[in-house]
Amino acid sequence: MAKVSKKKTNGENNAPVPSVLAFSRKIEPSDGLMQAGLWNADVAQFSKQTWQNIELHDKSNRGVKSQYGVADEEKSQPNLVRGDDASLPPHLDTLKVSFTVKFLGDIATATTNNEPNFGIKLTEKFKVYQDEIGFLPLARRYAYNLVNGRFLWRNRVGAESIIVRIYNTENPKQEWIFDNARTMPLNDFEVENTKLDELANCIAESFKTGQYLLLGVEAFVKVGLGQRVFPSQQMREKDKDNKSKFLYQIKTQNGLCAGLHSEKIGNAIRTIDTWYELPKDDLLDKSVVQAIAIEPYGSVPTQGQAYRTSKTDLYSLMANWLSDDDNISTEQKHFVVANLIRGGVFGGKE
Repeated sequence: MAKVSKKKTNGENNAPVPSVLAFSRKIEPSDGLMQAGLWNADVAQFSKQTWQNIELHDKSNRGVKSQYGVADEEKSQPNLVRGDDASLPPHLDTLKVSFTVKFLGDIATATTNNEPNFGIKLTEKFKVYQDEIGFLPLARRYAYNLVNGRFLWRNRVGAESIIVRIYNTENPKQEWIFDNARTMPLNDFEVENTKLDELANCIAESFKTGQYLLLGVEAFVKVGLGQRVFPSQQMREKDKDNKSKFLYQIKTQNGLCAGLHSEKIGNAIRTIDTWYELPKDDLLDKSVVQAIAIEPYGSVPTQGQAYRTSKTDLYSLMANWLSDDDNISTEQKHFVVANLIRGGVFGGKE
């Protein structure tokens, strides 16, 4: 007897999610270079500076053991820690983070799909979404996360000022400069800004037509003379010298340079999901929904939470949307499309 493939379903009338299903990413950031210079309120002056690569250095500390559950006999013992560290030179006060990000079209076309009927149904529903809703609502959220400097992560915290410059690499004269990035709220995507709207329209057009769009992004962050900066951390085991912290660095023409992972930048760009429901027993202020990254189950590992575990996860919503009932809200359609833009392997196990 032939083996019957298993499909994820959510009701009799709903389209099954194929057991083999994958989409390619439609937002492709590069790694981010971290360099040092001097602050200037005139962004034009930044291009006249020679920016210095931030190099990693070893730091060894003799601390104490403060984690929960330490045995009494160990509480007085020192905790020796050795790892990478990064900071601005003593005479420089500004961090520059630069990267490129590519936006692609052909969003609803799967790279792998073993159920042709599913692909046909998805294409039909996606065309209605594109014609009636359009990509601008999503594009504006992605653009906003570039404009507000969310991709800086911990480097954004405690900064005195942040200027973000975004430009079209094919036409550098087409640029957008935001000198108030530090004051932009991270969870309010309804901020009115003409330049933000222009940038969002460019991204939406690329999603719609597949027109090549590669943006250059530069963030200038005034953090203070000699202050510590925070590159991405490498996940590695301790080495032979008991070094436990490894930071990311990029090889450049001028030597090694501290950097941010492209994945970390991409996660920040897609942190646009404010359409999930908070648990009823959650004590957080429900009037302000914290944006989380677009993930099929709304997973936020740093909080130990998955905010979309039942009926509002990608698979349930996708099945409902592709059914004849089409009974999901516009916001949840945004969530489904944003997952297609995110890309990934979405099929079930066989």
